[in-house]
Amino acid sequence: MRRSIAAAAAVVTLTATLVACGGSDGGSDKAGPTKGAGSSSTAQPVGEQSPGATAGSTQARVGKLGDTLKLVGMEGSLNGTGTIEGDFTLEKFENHAKSAIGVLEPAAGNRLVAAKFTIVETGTGTYQDSGYAEANVFDVNGQGYQGKAGTPTVGDSLGPNMIIKPGERVTGWIVFEVPKDAKITSVTYLMEKVGPDPERTGKWTLG
Repeated sequence: MRRSIAAAAAVVTLTATLVACGGSDGGSDKAGPTKGAGSSSTAQPVGEQSPGATAGSTQARVGKLGDTLKLVGMEGSLNGTGTIEGDFTLEKFENHAKSAIGVLEPAAGNRLVAAKFTIVETGTGTYQDSGYAEANVFDVNGQGYQGKAGTPTVGDSLGPNMIIKPGERVTGWIVFEVPKDAKITSVTYLMEKVGPDPERTGKWTLG
């Protein structure tokens, strides 16, 4: 009788041990997904980066022809006191432009294109810039061409001594010289250009 009671007690002890081991494994399974979900909270919110962007990368503000993009000047602006920021709209793009001044015609094998911008200074400071030097166009191969001084026959130029006070609006064209066969796919603008800065660059794609 005593042997039967002892044997039964041993079975109960062994069963309890197995159940405890099984409960520990089950707890580990549940802990994995919880930890994973917690680590994903450090990811960038949806819409913060363009598709394909990697963590920590900077992306240009991107729109299409006709869109308005908000751009900001450098921290510690070159323009003095106040914040420098503006609403930039790419109004039109002329794929075959003509110069209003004959001496500014393109070199042999090249053509002129022109982009029409409207800029509204939305900050508290005065935005002063050259206008054309801040803009570039890019072809289908990614080759860039910087804006140049000049006035197209379609309208007044933007710059070269552009001054926009808070709340003011200016509209004008920027001229670019590109190869005759270049297919231009985008236009960019960088406020207070001091070297490349993707985070402060607006990019408009062309259809």
